Formats: sequence, structure tokens, C-alpha cells
Amino acid sequence: MPTYRHLFAPRDGYVFVVTYGRSGSTLTQSLLNAIPGYAIRGENANLTHLFAKAIHLVREHEMFRWRREDLGKPRAERRPYLQPILGKPWDPWAGAEKVNPDQFSLALMDLFVRQMLRPPKDCRVCGFKEIRFHEDPSFFRHHLDIMRAAFPKTRFLFQRRNHEAVARSSWWAKQPREQVFSQLRLAERLFADYIAEHPDCTMMLDYERLVSDPEHIRAMHDFLGEPMDPAAVKAVLARSLKH
Repeated sequence: MPTYRHLFAPRDGYVFVVTYGRSGSTLTQSLLNAIPGYAIRGENANLTHLFAKAIHLVREHEMFRWRREDLGKPRAERRPYLQPILGKPWDPWAGAEKVNPDQFSLALMDLFVRQMLRPPKDCRVCGFKEIRFHEDPSFFRHHLDIMRAAFPKTRFLFQRRNHEAVARSSWWAKQPREQVFSQLRLAERLFADYIAEHPDCTMMLDYERLVSDPEHIRAMHDFLGEPMDPAAVKAVLARSLKH
């Protein structure tokens, strides 16, 4: 069986920052990267969403699923549709019964780590931040569940920010305010629901507290099981962002 060595290389697992645009998540990314051995990358246009969609399809599409389910059954116990064709080269979906969804998932995420995250040799915790998870609300939970199953020792940091501040920032300021607030409320409902379901591997961060309350940053470090270096944190907070 493949070892998926790139995926399993960071010995202390993965941290993903889940948020929306202009939430101050680049600050969080910087705070995480100040922890020795961390390599938390920036946005990737929600690429894992595409991978998760493919994984979900292979796992749940009936043409794949029926064939996997019936492959080990005696012919007479298979679905009538599959009795004369399963395992035969004239099956319209020939070979679908051999696709293992779990291995497919691990292989895709191993590729993602190798080609996209590219953790350095001294990396012990890898990951990325992304502002687009909430853009497919119906798939949000599936997306994160698939990541949690594939990436070892997954932790999710969700981040929110005062909605008025977000609405005044960058591209949000060009959109109708109520439309902006509606998107932010939706995103935060998704975040809160997932945290309620998985409290052991999730934490909510507030941008305003990150920039004003060292204990909030310490709580993040505690959640991750990492000591906080006050000097490193101070250096990150002193660095102004120009993007």
C-alpha cells in the first residue's frame, strides 16, 4: 500500500485557517509561521474544494458505490443491472469497482502537499489559510470532513471580524452592505456549527482580540499545544500589512 509520504511528512500534523476575506487572517498566518517548525501557506483559490468534490463523487456516486458494494457478493445477490456486467470489459463503468475512495483521497491530498504546500524539510506542522470555504455552503461540512479524514492531526482555526470593519474594507466596500452582512453571517453560522460538532479540533479566533489581547493569542498557542514566544508575537504585531 502506498505510504503517501508527503502527506504524512509533517510529524505534528496540519493547521488550516478558515475564514472570509478581510478578516485579518494574514496576521494569523504570520503568527502561526512565527512558531518554530510551522509552514502555513497562504490562499490557494480553494483548491482543496475541487479535490474534495472529486473525492465525494467517487465515494458517493451510485455508479461507483454500487459496484464497490456488489463486487464481493455472489452474482445472484448483486443488483440485477450489475449481474451481467460487473467486472467485465463491456461494463460502461468498467474498472469503477476497483477505485478505493480512501486511497483516492490520500493520493490527491499527498499530491496537494507535494506540489502546492511544499513543506520544507524542517516543517513539523503545515497547512494554509483560505477565505473561500463558505462559498459552497451545502458542501462546507463535507469539505472539512474530507480534509479532516485525509490530513493527519488536523486542526481548524476559524476566524471572524467585526462586520462593520469588514464591510468598509477593500472589495467588500463596493458591494451592498446588507449583501455583505448576509454573506458574513452565513459564513459564521457554518463556522459555529462545525465547531459545535467538532470541539476537539476547532477553535474560533476574533481578529479584534488578536490585535489587543495577548491572552487570546496565548489561547491559540495552547489549543495547538505550542509555547508562545512573546517576542516573536510582538514582532508579528508590529509588522504592518500593505496588501
